[in-house]
Amino acid sequence: MPFSAEETDTRKVQTAVAGSPGADHPVYLPMDAAAFDRFIRAYPAREFYCGTLLGGCGRRLSARKYRDKKCHFAHVVSGQCRRVATNEASADHLYIGRALAGWLKQQKYRNVQVRYRQRGHDLREVVDVLYTRAGSPLRHLVRVQLARASKAEWERADTDLRGQWVEVHWLFGPDSMVANWQMDRQGYAVRVRCRPLGVTRLVEVGVQVPDRPVAWVPLSECRMTGHGMLVPGLRPTPAGLVPHDRQAPVPTAEAPRRPADVPRPAGRPAPTPPGNSEAERVTAPPAGSEAAPVAAPPVVRPDQKPRAPHTAPPPAPRSCRRPAPEGSGDVPPAGPLPSVLLPEQVRAQQDRETTERLLLLLDRLDDIGDELHLDQVHTALREIASCVRALWRPPAAAVSRRIDAWRAHVSALTARPTFRQICAHADRLRWTLGTAARTARPLTWRELGTRLDERLPALHPDDKVAVLVEVDRATCTDRPLLSALIAAPGNRVHPLYARVLDHPDRPVPPPGCAQTSWEADLRRHRRLHVGPDREFVVTARPGRSHGKSGARRLAVP
Repeated sequence: MPFSAEETDTRKVQTAVAGSPGADHPVYLPMDAAAFDRFIRAYPAREFYCGTLLGGCGRRLSARKYRDKKCHFAHVVSGQCRRVATNEASADHLYIGRALAGWLKQQKYRNVQVRYRQRGHDLREVVDVLYTRAGSPLRHLVRVQLARASKAEWERADTDLRGQWVEVHWLFGPDSMVANWQMDRQGYAVRVRCRPLGVTRLVEVGVQVPDRPVAWVPLSECRMTGHGMLVPGLRPTPAGLVPHDRQAPVPTAEAPRRPADVPRPAGRPAPTPPGNSEAERVTAPPAGSEAAPVAAPPVVRPDQKPRAPHTAPPPAPRSCRRPAPEGSGDVPPAGPLPSVLLPEQVRAQQDRETTERLLLLLDRLDDIGDELHLDQVHTALREIASCVRALWRPPAAAVSRRIDAWRAHVSALTARPTFRQICAHADRLRWTLGTAARTARPLTWRELGTRLDERLPALHPDDKVAVLVEVDRATCTDRPLLSALIAAPGNRVHPLYARVLDHPDRPVPPPGCAQTSWEADLRRHRRLHVGPDREFVVTARPGRSHGKSGARRLAVP
């Protein structure tokens, strides 16, 4: 097929959703055939759909592997699909929504909800993530602006959203020009994008400031604060987040001020000469009065440090007042004796910290383990094993059961054949099926296991499909597939027949017509190898003549 024809086929896509047609679990199929096997192992169920949240039809998709052209998803059943965007970035709104939701849940935010459809917006234009803080019913909003908009439209949307939610935090996609106006308003804008990483797409964020390129970092390196998303490149201040190269809009904690002072947006006040600071004037006794019997705690300037560990702390930054009299409780007692931990207490504390780390790793595996590559799961299990070895006492029984469950799951995945082993099975099977094609007699997997390899009948259904696809990879389009010579017991069509047909772009029959289509392929084999006069006859046992004593007719439903 010419390359241009493949590009115009809108049924061939790079992204899909896993699980159900309306799911928000995106999957990205790399174009390189070398990554196809790793992709399939990450999704052994192969339940891919042209998702409705992608603007698709909701029908089933299959992942197709090619060596001479790019790998892609294709509809299992042909039909009209009005999906417009099919490239690798067409599911970025789902990747961003799921990543933000998981990121907020890891920080213990509650009632996290993702909305991909908003009134007045098309899919892939905006994504809303709602959440609440612990102990508060008030709802907060993270709005991801992916589409372009005019300044008036964005300001109107910002005003409307701030009237509905307690806090609104904006993130801007790579193609959104609105970030420039947000940067003019507050001095910076938070950008978000997705980039390919193996068989998935990684969500990254960065800070846009004037005259500086955006430095992209993974979302996991950021955290949510009351002033917005704290990204590397920003620093928190009492008045909000500011870029690192800008001064804070309020004085720092080391520079005391009078109670009547208020933060000035102009920045930090000019430093005063030593010995004439505002704090020293406040704490100095009035002229003509005697010194107080209790010594005032020394004033700690930004360029000074306490000379002794028992020195009283500096005055509070928000209220510079005279020291309280002795016994008032404001000044802590000096020089408490250090506590000495017993060895048992040290071990218990270490076990608590290690167990907390262990539970975090297990929770992460439970949340996203099915989406990780197999090597990433192996890395997590090695780190879990390291935590278990570091414990002074064995972990709890419930924790051990969770670890054993993940190890068993990985062992089951590791036991699956590699692509090289699948090709070896296919080479042996191709010769056997080619011999069976001369008599057009179908074989069962049990018979193939007896003749070739006893492991064949026990293969996972997905691995059987992969073997049969490799068997027929070189079969001409005008000839029936050799895999049609594999049948279920009783000369019935094998359940994997339709899935095998889907890979080499053969017509896939409806579920009720699979038996008829399979028998038609058997008749084509007989016409090619036996002759037209016996095209409806299938031999009952190998080595027998094709006469009446050794043959029977297929039962056509």
